[in-house]
Amino acid sequence: LAGQILRGVKAVHEENNPGTPLCPGTPVRPHAAAERIGISPVGNRYAATLAYLEEQGALEPNWRTGNAAVREPRYVLGERGLKLLEEV
Repeated sequence: LAGQILRGVKAVHEENNPGTPLCPGTPVRPHAAAERIGISPVGNRYAATLAYLEEQGALEPNWRTGNAAVREPRYVLGERGLKLLEEV
């Protein structure tokens, strides 16, 4: 599931930001990626997968997101995100 979420993150990024490379520190939307691939972003499986991706350094909290009303992504791509994406 982690690989599916990362591939979905990449697809959503490329769709919304054509011409902008996906690199560490880029704001990403795993919630939208999960919905795109048909996974409920409110379930325990999704939450566990996000926790795993954080532990692996693929996703990191977006510390600039202090206000949910701003609708900023809650995550940025972590240092290991691209490497893990290549492995799946």
